[in-house]
Amino acid sequence: MRAPITLYQPPKRLRTDYRISLSAWTDKSMIEQGEFYPRRTMTAEERLWWYSRYFDAVEVNSSFYAIPSPETAGTWVERTPPAFLFNVKAYGLLTGHHVDAGRLADPLRRLLPAAMRNKKAGRIPNASIPEEARAWAFEAMQEAVEPLRQADKLGYVLFQLAPWMKFGDDVLQYLGRIPEALPDTVIAIEFRNRSWFGPRTDETLKFLAQHDLAYVSIDGPRARAAVPSLPALTAPTAVFRLHGRNFQGWLSQVQGKSPTVAQKYDYLYSTKELEEIARAAGALNGRAERVHVAMNNNNRDYPATNGIQLKEMLFEEWQPPNREALVEELEERRAAARRHKPRGKGAA
Repeated sequence: MRAPITLYQPPKRLRTDYRISLSAWTDKSMIEQGEFYPRRTMTAEERLWWYSRYFDAVEVNSSFYAIPSPETAGTWVERTPPAFLFNVKAYGLLTGHHVDAGRLADPLRRLLPAAMRNKKAGRIPNASIPEEARAWAFEAMQEAVEPLRQADKLGYVLFQLAPWMKFGDDVLQYLGRIPEALPDTVIAIEFRNRSWFGPRTDETLKFLAQHDLAYVSIDGPRARAAVPSLPALTAPTAVFRLHGRNFQGWLSQVQGKSPTVAQKYDYLYSTKELEEIARAAGALNGRAERVHVAMNNNNRDYPATNGIQLKEMLFEEWQPPNREALVEELEERRAAARRHKPRGKGAA
C-alpha cells in the first residue's frame, strides 16, 4: 500500500486517535467456527462485552439490511465502555443497492409504488424506489444514530456504494447532499467501481475534500479490474477497510456467482502485509484527527487475529487482555445474571 495522498491539511499538527475494529462483532463464521469468543452459546450482550475488551470500535453491518431502531442503538451505548465507537453502515437503499422486500419497514413499504407494496420476498430495484422513500430512509438513519451521537459513540456512517455506481454528475450531486441529510456526522464514502479512479482520481478526491467527505481507503485483491488500494485523506477522519486479498473469491462475484461472505473474504493477512498497512495508516499521524482501520476479511477468526496484530504494531505498549481472566469474569457475570433473574410464577 502506497503512501497516502493528503488533501486535508489541519491548521496544526494533531494528536491522532487510532481505532482498530472489525466490520462486525456477530459474524456467522467467527461465531460458528472461530475461537475468538470462548463460548458458542454467548448472548448478544456477552459477545459485545467480550469484543469491547479487545477493541474500542466496531462497524455495524446489520444496518445495511435494515435500519436499527433508536432503542437498539441505545442498548449498544449501555453495553459498551465510555470511549467505545460504533461505525454504522448506511442502509442499502441509500447506497444504490437493491432492497430486500422481506426486510422493509412498514413506513417505507407504504411509500413504494402500489405494484411493489405487497411484495414479500426478493429484491426491489433501487431505481424504482421514489425519492420520498429515500428521504424517509435518511430521516430514519438520523434517528437511529442519534443515541450514539448523544453519547459521543458515533464514529462514522459508511456509504459503501454499489458496484454499479459509476462516476457521473448525478452521483456526485447525490453525494454532495449527504452531509445536509445527515448533519453533524462523519460521512465515509467507499467506491467499488473503477470509474472513480485512473484519470478521475484527482477529481474524485478533490470533490470529497470540498464536501468534507471521508474517503475510504480499501485494501483488496491485487487485480487489474479491482478498485485500487489507494490511501488518501480528504477529511479530518481517515478510514481504511481491509477486505483481504482473496482474488478467487472476488473473481467469482465478478463472474456473476454468489459466494458467501466467508468465501469472498477468506483471507488471513501476513505479518508483512499488515506492516505495510500499518505504515500507510501511521503516515497520517499528526495529520488526521482520527484514523479507523476496519478488518473486513470475515472468515473464522481472521479479522480478530489480524486486528489484534495491527493493534500491537500501532500501539507499542498495548497487549491483548488475559484471556483466562476474562473467561473467569464472563462466568462471574453469568452467575450474577442468574442470581438476579426473576423467578417464575409460583417459585418460592
